[in-house]
Amino acid sequence: MSAGDSYEVIVIGSGPGGGACATLLQKRGIRTLLLEKNDVLGGKMYSVERDGWAYDIFPHGQVPMRGSAFETVFAELGVADEFVRPVEPDDPRDFAHITYRRRDRREPRAANQRQAMADPGPFFALWDIDERARQQTVEFMAHLVTLPEEALDELDDLSMHDYLARFEVPYELYSYMAFHANASLAEPIDLVAASEQIRILRQIFLQGGGGQYKGGFGFLTRVMMREFERNGGTILRRHRVERILVEDGAVRGVVTPQGSFRAPIVVSSAGLQPTVLKLVGEGNFDRRYVEHVRSLVPGWGFTSVRYFLERPVLDVGIYTWYSDESWWNTERFAQVKAGRIPDEVSLFMVNHAYFDPDAAPAGKQVLVAGTVCSGDPEANEIEALWGRMDEQMQRYYPQVWAATARREYAGPREISEFTRDGVLPGQGGECVGLGQIVGQCGRHKPGVQAPIGGLYYVGADAGAAGMGTHQAALSAIEVVRLVEREHRAACVP
Repeated sequence: MSAGDSYEVIVIGSGPGGGACATLLQKRGIRTLLLEKNDVLGGKMYSVERDGWAYDIFPHGQVPMRGSAFETVFAELGVADEFVRPVEPDDPRDFAHITYRRRDRREPRAANQRQAMADPGPFFALWDIDERARQQTVEFMAHLVTLPEEALDELDDLSMHDYLARFEVPYELYSYMAFHANASLAEPIDLVAASEQIRILRQIFLQGGGGQYKGGFGFLTRVMMREFERNGGTILRRHRVERILVEDGAVRGVVTPQGSFRAPIVVSSAGLQPTVLKLVGEGNFDRRYVEHVRSLVPGWGFTSVRYFLERPVLDVGIYTWYSDESWWNTERFAQVKAGRIPDEVSLFMVNHAYFDPDAAPAGKQVLVAGTVCSGDPEANEIEALWGRMDEQMQRYYPQVWAATARREYAGPREISEFTRDGVLPGQGGECVGLGQIVGQCGRHKPGVQAPIGGLYYVGADAGAAGMGTHQAALSAIEVVRLVEREHRAACVP
């Protein structure tokens, strides 16, 4: 294989959207080239395996666990038996350890919860609310689960903050929803679309959420890339796409430092804004479309600390810590950007050993912890947030801190290196991609098909809903359907 070779499809980027798309296209007999700018594959779905350790670069949690888009992908690839969920939604074991400090208390309370979080009892004990508040909570959550799909669609233009204002609910429930918006969507409760957050909550309740895989999320990448090559696909690592070739209003291929590759269809997993504004170039699009793309708001980032423990001290899969002061809305986020670091930050943490006994050398554990942050690769607050995370680990999880032999730190700069390039100020290191916010979700979600012939977007920026990796794989399934249709039409004499 050499630069200049022609393919039927070129896919840019091996993240969950690009990897799933390329793999399914090749499985369907469409000759596909996958170009990855890094030496490693997977984008945000990359797991480290080194010296007996296996862990993700930042904390992941699959939602939903039952009915994930990856189940569909694995089934089509003929490897459904390899898709093994380490935790089922009805698993009777304690799954999550939740710590919460109410605003009128100095010290937090903690409770364990099962996988699907269907039992409100632990939350009631955690929040310490009276019977009336408990009844309000039960009624509201039952309302969310039974909300008709058409009614849910109408909430694309309403934030979760404004939606909750329609109901009489205890502040403790509001506070949890604000924490959930940060931890699951990397968004503030006063911007996140109610439709998007409710869909994710319903999936957690009914299909399970927060799960992991043996070997981390990189397991999904490894299987898909193995099947891609087994079916004849070509992967080129360290091939950064510099430009998507456009001639007469249609794509013709891509340019890399190693040369050009030709194809009548290009699928970009590099992010919608980097694709339009950098790889294709504004001059190839209508001015109004470019303005719309520029106006899209990216989500927040997630910064992480990985704690390598010299002895096992963790006994459940997910650990969370939050308080009424730790979650961020747009006002609190602005304060952080102005240099006012909060005394407490929310934590979402994954104990890989719960899901994978081989995640660490014998007698050791690794805990991957994270908190929400700016998606700016040059953000100034990241080191201060790492400091807060370490302080809270010492205070609230002293057994973890005492067992920690070493720590690793990562933030939006590292995420951007693995995933999308920043093309607008303050962007590139987002946890998901474009924001799951009012005006950008549901019927407002950018489509997967660009206004240029043969160009498609895949990943969390376009075409689907839900949690990040699941959303990206759903997008891939839709793009594959459209690309296959276009390919077949071009082949008809």
